[in-house]
Amino acid sequence: MTSLSIRPLALTDREELVALVEANLPALEGGLSILERRFPAGQVPVDLVAVDARERLVLLILGSGSNPAMLLQGLEAYAWCRENGALLGRLLPGARIDPAAPPRLFLLAPRFSDSLRRTARYLGPVSPVLVECRCLEVNGERGICFEPVEGDVGAAAAPEPVPPEPAEAPGDGARERVKRLVSHLERMSFREAFG
Repeated sequence: MTSLSIRPLALTDREELVALVEANLPALEGGLSILERRFPAGQVPVDLVAVDARERLVLLILGSGSNPAMLLQGLEAYAWCRENGALLGRLLPGARIDPAAPPRLFLLAPRFSDSLRRTARYLGPVSPVLVECRCLEVNGERGICFEPVEGDVGAAAAPEPVPPEPAEAPGDGARERVKRLVSHLERMSFREAFG
């Protein structure tokens, strides 16, 4: 009988964590291929940029999961990649990326706060995939366990439907939803800073 020694690891070095995620990427989703580390998507450094089996760009951002700024950074990186699809081909030479397909956004953290999860769900079809990752040492070897908590890693199912909004004047609805989302994120940030 072989003995198995498993113990949790508390990694504080971000680069070490990024390297561990990169080395174990097939456990997150089969078919992912790393294109770049610390990729500057506008003002946001994306920890890992990959391409999936369907040639869609995949953005992976690591963080603590308790700070709503992580969600805003992810959305900023996503928006920058959507707006600069033609430029991505030059910045990531040799990468086979479908320019018509929207990027996929993964946020990885040891744990996500309830408020960040709730806000991410509110984003509907652009909601990131939230993945909690647990660093482990198994028989002296370092590894990582990925546990998706929001979103569909395999993108096999359709996104969860967004509840319908009350009828509004044309053009006002999107503006109002954005204002409510920003207000909600600001309140979350204030509560976490001073709560």
